[in-house]
Amino acid sequence: KSDEPNCDCDQFHCANGKCIPESWKCNNMDECGDNSDEEICAKANPPTVSSFQPCGSNQFQCLSRFTKLYTCLPESLKCDGNIDCLDLGDEIDCEVPTCGQWLKYFYGTFSSPNYPDFYPPGSNCTWLIDTGDHRKVILRFTDFKLDGTGFGDYVKIYDGLEENPRRLLRVLTAFDSHAPLTVVSSSGQIRVHFCADKVNAARGFNATYQVDGFCLPWEIPCGGNWGCYTEQQRCDGYWHCPNGRDETNCTMCQRDEFPCSRNGVCYPRSDRCNYQNHCPNGSDEKNCFFCQPGNFHCKNNRCVFESWVCDSQDDCGDGSDEENCPVIVPTRVITAAVIGSLICGLLLVIALGCTCKLYSLRMFERRSFETHLSRVEAELLRREAPPSYGQLIAQGLIPPVEDFPVCSPNQVS
Repeated sequence: KSDEPNCDCDQFHCANGKCIPESWKCNNMDECGDNSDEEICAKANPPTVSSFQPCGSNQFQCLSRFTKLYTCLPESLKCDGNIDCLDLGDEIDCEVPTCGQWLKYFYGTFSSPNYPDFYPPGSNCTWLIDTGDHRKVILRFTDFKLDGTGFGDYVKIYDGLEENPRRLLRVLTAFDSHAPLTVVSSSGQIRVHFCADKVNAARGFNATYQVDGFCLPWEIPCGGNWGCYTEQQRCDGYWHCPNGRDETNCTMCQRDEFPCSRNGVCYPRSDRCNYQNHCPNGSDEKNCFFCQPGNFHCKNNRCVFESWVCDSQDDCGDGSDEENCPVIVPTRVITAAVIGSLICGLLLVIALGCTCKLYSLRMFERRSFETHLSRVEAELLRREAPPSYGQLIAQGLIPPVEDFPVCSPNQVS
C-alpha cells in the first residue's frame, strides 16, 4: 500500500506527496516545494511556437510579468533592479545594488528599492536616522507589503544607530502588511534594516520619520505639543489630535459638535469617550486621549466605566484596567468559605451526637447484662490500694527501722 497521503477532491497532489488547495495550482507560486504545481500548467498550456522563437544575441527570453507571455527582452534589463519576468529570472543571482541612507534632519521619507514596484530579491538595506535632537523619533510606515514565501523578508527597527539586539524595537514581516504602522524611539536616533531573500518579492514599503512635536511640511499642527494631522484627516470622524482640532468646525456639524464620519452624522462633546457608542461606526469612542467623568482611561486610548476597574475582567482589551489592583479575595470565594465552614460545623455536631448516642446505648447494654458476679468483680477492682510503709508505721502495725536489731562486724563469723 502506498505511503503517500490521499488528497481531498478539492486539493492538488504534488509530486512530492504534499497536498495543497486546488486554487493554488498555476498561480505562478511554488507552494508544493518542488514546483510540480506550476510545471503541470506549462505542460497543459504550452506556449505557442512563436513564443519560443530564438532571441537575438543581445536579448534573453522572459515570461513577462505584465503580459503573461514569453517575450524577448534586451540584456540591459537584467539585474537592473526592476522585475520584468514573472519568475524573477531577470533579477535572480544578481549583485544586489547598495541601498539605504544616512538621514540627518528633523523629518524625511524613505522607501524600499523601486517602490511602489517590486523590490529586487536579495535586497539588504540599512537606514540610519540621526535627527541631532534629544526628542523621540516617530517612524510611520504609510504603506507596507512584504513577501512571505521562502525564508521571509523582514524589517528590523532598533532604538539607536547600533544593531543591538537588546535595543530591538520591532520586527515587521509579511504578517504586518497593513498600514499605517508606527514605531517610536526613546531618543533622536533610530536604525531601520530591511532584508529580503532571493525567492520572491513584493511592493515593499514607504515610510516617514519626524521628531516628536515637529510636523512634516504637508501636515497641520494640532497646537501645543499634540502632534499633527493632514488635510485628508480633516473632519474624517477620527481624532488625530488629542484636543480634537482636526475634527472641529466641520461644515456638516453644528458648533461644538464632531462628525462621526463624512456621512453628516454628528454628536456633541458630552458624548465623546463615555463608553457609549453614539456613532454608527463607533468613532466617538475611538482614539480617546481623555475620558468623560466616571470613566477610566485605558492605555490603548479606550474608555470604560470606573466601576469596572479591578473587577477581575479585562474590559479595556489590554488589561490596563486590572493593573496595580489590591489583592482582594473575591466575594464568591468568601461565600464559598462561609458555606463550607457551616457545613463542616453541622457535620461535626451530627458526629458528636452520634458518638454520645452510641456511648449511651453501650452503657445501657452493659447495665442490662450486669450479674452478681460482675458486681463482685467490680467491687474487687474498686478496692483501695494497700497502705504505704509510712502509714503502717504511723498505725503501729510495724516497728520503725531503728528498732530492728543490727549485727556488728565483730559478731559476723
